[in-house]
Amino acid sequence: MLVGLLLGVALWAQPNFDRVDARAVAAPASSERSLDELVRYLCPSGYTERQKARSLFRWVAERITYDLDGLRNNKMGTQLPEDVLRDRKAVCSGYSRLFKALGDKAGLKVVTLSGESKFNDQLPIKLPPGVSGHAWNAVFLEDRWQLVDVTWAAGKADAQLKYKKEFDDYWFCTPAEQFVYTHLPKEEQWQLVDKPWSAAQFKALPLIRGEFFRLGLKLAADTRQPLQVREDLVLRWPAPDDVVGMSDLRTAKGEVLENWTFSQSPKGYLETRLRCPRPGPYSLHVYARKRQPTVQGNLKDPVRFPGISVISVTGLRHSTYPYPKTFASFQRAGAELLEPFDGLLKSESKQRFRLRVPDAQEVAIFSGQDMLVRMELKRGFFETSLRLPAKGNAPLQVCGRFDQDSRYWGLVQYELR
Repeated sequence: MLVGLLLGVALWAQPNFDRVDARAVAAPASSERSLDELVRYLCPSGYTERQKARSLFRWVAERITYDLDGLRNNKMGTQLPEDVLRDRKAVCSGYSRLFKALGDKAGLKVVTLSGESKFNDQLPIKLPPGVSGHAWNAVFLEDRWQLVDVTWAAGKADAQLKYKKEFDDYWFCTPAEQFVYTHLPKEEQWQLVDKPWSAAQFKALPLIRGEFFRLGLKLAADTRQPLQVREDLVLRWPAPDDVVGMSDLRTAKGEVLENWTFSQSPKGYLETRLRCPRPGPYSLHVYARKRQPTVQGNLKDPVRFPGISVISVTGLRHSTYPYPKTFASFQRAGAELLEPFDGLLKSESKQRFRLRVPDAQEVAIFSGQDMLVRMELKRGFFETSLRLPAKGNAPLQVCGRFDQDSRYWGLVQYELR
């Protein structure tokens, strides 16, 4: 049985479906008693084929819930369309079968596809015996086949396997060149790309979420997993100037290791630096979003960074020091650190600091509440050299002040050793 479930995906703007979506979501119970009655309501005579496909897609995503309890206990239903309609729950095979059955009755050409999904490897549970893979659909619209995944559009599960209904527009008629990063059909022809991928190529590339493409990011040519990390590894993905990112490193058991990655956004790139505290397997999780104003009015409800990629990592050597800690203001400001990158600095040594902070009026270094020095702005970068305090003093914080607020906002923090 196919059960593919998505863990946290993207937002994707599709135009001109507001009325179709609203009608589908508002379907009365009287229209949902059978497949035939449902199609008559969801696909009125004035709809184009694309509108019909969208209406069916939107209703299935709205009304059918992923059967997590059945997956946990290996007690999933038959996944037949009539049973899914009655029970309102399914795994991916049930979602895709229901979409096809409705499409067939609406006069659309729909096929059900199956194959591999990178997201199944991210599930925090062991799949039951005989359960593997994923199922989705292709629908023939406007003289060509287009790819849809109504399971992933319906909602997502978090790392604790708690399911949340949350419609994701990205998975309706997703471009085939993007879809192939997450779905590898058993039959090569259904990749719908000019140069089909091999299974080895699919497995070697990292897990890429839809948000990656929505933000306009591009994959670096040398991004193949597992990443081999000796000392410092630097990933630089081409990105729009207004995209900023964060990242974390996790052990094979999923434990987050603080400050062993460092993400920033130099002009035209999303950059992630990576160190491993000891040899062994890890996973790198990368997040990104559009840049926000640096000074935030509601610190208790910050806008989250959606996940864009998960990459397997092999640490080859022990790294001595983690990176400095960054605050959310560092990412919001689109700041770029040039030096130093060690998060533990030798006390009473002379240290040079250099970073770029767009729109900052001042940048200064603090020890606790005490300002140690204001940094000098030279050629677009704030820089200074400073003899560090003795060990045992408060951590050093590099902070910025901006037009909108008289306070200093934390950017980067260093500990003393």
